[in-house]
Amino acid sequence: MFTRGIQLLVLSLALIAASFAGCETSPEVQHVDRPTARMVSFRFQDVKLGYASLLFYVEIDNPYPADLPLVRLRYSLTSGGNTFLTATAFDSVSVQPNRTEVVSLPDEVIFSRLLKSLNSKPGSTIPCKAILRLWVDAPNLGLIELSSEKEGWLVLPNAPEINVKGKIYRALDVVFIPTPQEVVDKMLELAEVKKGDLVYDLGCGDGRIPITAAKKYGCRAVGYDLDPERVEESRENVEKSQLGHLIRIEQKDIFTLDLSEADVITLYLLPSLNVRLIPQLEKLRPGSRIVSHDFDMEGVKPDKVVKLTTSKDQVEHKIYLWTTPLKIEQMILTPFLNNSFGDYDQ
Repeated sequence: MFTRGIQLLVLSLALIAASFAGCETSPEVQHVDRPTARMVSFRFQDVKLGYASLLFYVEIDNPYPADLPLVRLRYSLTSGGNTFLTATAFDSVSVQPNRTEVVSLPDEVIFSRLLKSLNSKPGSTIPCKAILRLWVDAPNLGLIELSSEKEGWLVLPNAPEINVKGKIYRALDVVFIPTPQEVVDKMLELAEVKKGDLVYDLGCGDGRIPITAAKKYGCRAVGYDLDPERVEESRENVEKSQLGHLIRIEQKDIFTLDLSEADVITLYLLPSLNVRLIPQLEKLRPGSRIVSHDFDMEGVKPDKVVKLTTSKDQVEHKIYLWTTPLKIEQMILTPFLNNSFGDYDQ
């Protein structure tokens, strides 16, 4: 009987020990604290042609004995009840183990769209509320969403300027927004580009239109841009494509160009700039083709308008085609004839 009691006692102790063992977890999982985020400030800096860097300074507490990576940032900016900017940004930032750090989270904002959505001028100061949502990759827990918000005053950056051969241009006139490759292909298809054609791309950005034209059709192409960074980038991309024998990139004011030698003109400019090009476009040879991404040319009837939804982002784009001689509408004929467009800087 005594032996039987000892056996039962040993068995009970073993079961209790096993139950405690089953409750053991790694130190990371045992940690009951969660990371926190607190927005310290937000502001614009590093204004470049077309873009402004928006910076959020956020204090993040990492309670874990391992790095805490920040995976994604979603933010919105509101002024006077108007949410004028929402975006998602990605940045490879980590907070060190068991540390509280203030990190800088940047995003690039298209300057002209910012001013348009606010109906404000460069250099203005506006009341603003910023709301942040952060996703961090917590050890053994996966993605955790943190949020923070702050109200304050936001100073809109002044428009940077560029000097080209002694003439000053404002950044708002030379904004670069890349044309999706699907749209580039459709533009050149709509223009019926042939091997013997000469293509001018006005505002060539990273050079993708001249490169595509030369690569796909074997034609000559010239890209023009004011921004020295874009010109350098285009030339580097042309060199990588090994199509330098067909493509030339130049830093020039498009409103000083003689376009008469071109067979095809490609555009992705603001509507007002398209209109200011009309006197030059009227000098093109009969049968020359002009294609524009998204923006029309007020007062000139297009021969064709094609809609295209890009597969990557499901955004609908329009492509306009004009063939020379241009079909000028009577209502704006007189302003064109007296060429009263002023300087490039509006």
